[in-house]
Amino acid sequence: MKIAEEAIAVESLERQNEYGPDDLFICCASFEDRCLSSSARMGSNYRVRFSIIFVIDEPNHQKLVDNNLYKMQALLAKKTSEGIFVIRCQRADPIDGLTQLKNIWKRITPKDSEEPYMTLDISGFTKVYMLGLLHFLVTEMNMGLPRMLHTTQSYAPSRLTQGVEQITTIPNFFGSMSMEKETLLVLFLGFEPERATSVWKNLNPQRTLCLITSPRDGNEEYLRYAEKNNAQLLSQPAVEVHQVAADNPFAVRNVLEELYEGTKGMYNLVIGPFGTKPQAVGVFLYWLEHPKTQVVYSFPIEYTKSYLKRRAGKTYLLPLSPSAKGGF
Repeated sequence: MKIAEEAIAVESLERQNEYGPDDLFICCASFEDRCLSSSARMGSNYRVRFSIIFVIDEPNHQKLVDNNLYKMQALLAKKTSEGIFVIRCQRADPIDGLTQLKNIWKRITPKDSEEPYMTLDISGFTKVYMLGLLHFLVTEMNMGLPRMLHTTQSYAPSRLTQGVEQITTIPNFFGSMSMEKETLLVLFLGFEPERATSVWKNLNPQRTLCLITSPRDGNEEYLRYAEKNNAQLLSQPAVEVHQVAADNPFAVRNVLEELYEGTKGMYNLVIGPFGTKPQAVGVFLYWLEHPKTQVVYSFPIEYTKSYLKRRAGKTYLLPLSPSAKGGF
């Protein structure tokens, strides 16, 4: 499968299989309009055998979720030849949705497991579900990386969540921690300072590396607000700050690999992905090569109304290839 070397804006999504329909299209219906963008951009020749729509419960915005689900089903019905499956699942329990996927897997398995034609739109997924899904496809089913799409959003900087409900290790990303080593914590920072700071306080690491997203499309306001938003954490001793790409998973993987080479064997490495979703994909790419790494997450008490004010931006084909550049 041909994979992009840098983020490429998608105007018309074409199928990967030149001889027939692709195998799988996987997406998630959410309360954000951007969850519809990839389905709406499917080109005239795009066809897929099966579409899988995850629907993660969102009691405060259920009407918006259901409206987007209805629209998504209508769009995919025109492009799907053998069946559309809807998986309704609990936000705080990713095992729930993945168990349902496993129950139908024999019915939707790609014809050629060595070269499956899969597309995963990560735009509507939570990071926890996205990482769990990638673990299932790549690690458990040995399917290789799917083609991945992500739709950005344009919005004025503002806090996205409030409070912290729970801090946990993401299922299947427990790593292998040594009691003889100190902790090196890597935090991807954005507009959710409470969640990142709660992880830092909980782990009490000897050293912390904070990665802040490089401005997308020259939006310096994003960077300034992220730094101001996380000022308390960034001012702490033994905290280092670097910038990292927003939409380049393999560049993120390279940053983490460079960190590993510089500290090899010295620390227990723990990662908290609170930046962009493509950055979380980069964490997964790194974890594939270094499964001793632990990935942690903190769940918010609630989402702010800022989520409802954001508009869908460009849809990108994400770079997953070794030639993508990155580093400190």
